Amino acid sequence: MNDMHTHILPGIDDGSKDAETSIEMIKRLSAEGVRKIVLTPHFYASRNSVDSFLAKRAAALDRLCEAAEGVELGAELYIGAEVLFMDSLDRVEGFERMAIEGTKYLLLEMPFTAWTSRTLETVYRITSNGITPIIAHFERYIPIVKDMNMIYELPRLGCVMQMNAENFRSFFPKRKALKFFAEGTARLLGSDAHNLTSRPPEVKLAYDAVAEKLGEEKRREITALGDSILAGATRVI
Repeated sequence: MNDMHTHILPGIDDGSKDAETSIEMIKRLSAEGVRKIVLTPHFYASRNSVDSFLAKRAAALDRLCEAAEGVELGAELYIGAEVLFMDSLDRVEGFERMAIEGTKYLLLEMPFTAWTSRTLETVYRITSNGITPIIAHFERYIPIVKDMNMIYELPRLGCVMQMNAENFRSFFPKRKALKFFAEGTARLLGSDAHNLTSRPPEVKLAYDAVAEKLGEEKRREITALGDSILAGATRVI
């Protein structure tokens, strides 16, 4: 299993507040059987330049590496960012450096306001730059967009759709989540973990539900896609 969306990097966003918490979050995922974890702190182009964000991210990663020295984590760590959408994102200098390091895959958080044709045009321009967006927790946008054709247009543009594991905790969200995986719209899973309590590092419940209802082969497909994305990525720990 892989966790493609986390806020485990310490002291950089609203996720883990310190390296000790980060270590515990990693260990919990590892105990579930997760073997590859992507660290994706929030990046807001309206608040930070790419260079300043990368400097903060590097400092946070240094703190984590120092705390992890001599600790058996049980999982490989990779680094990227969760990039908040904006209409001019493709014109932000260096935005492609937010992709998972060593790849062209970028975790993209879509707007929580009404989408327009310009929204999809921006996504198209991003893909035209050789970047493949991984759409973060796409299920959250459905009540906002309302027009499912706009949601389904994203994979047609070449995006990979990621769903949060929390959707598998209760009956009705779980049923909808399974439908999206069954039809092939949802393709990746992430915990979107921010802490050890209210937004914990857990993803196994989602993989297990997929295997139980859709078959072990579908579970393997999700893991295999994550493995493929990370095959050329730079491992940071």
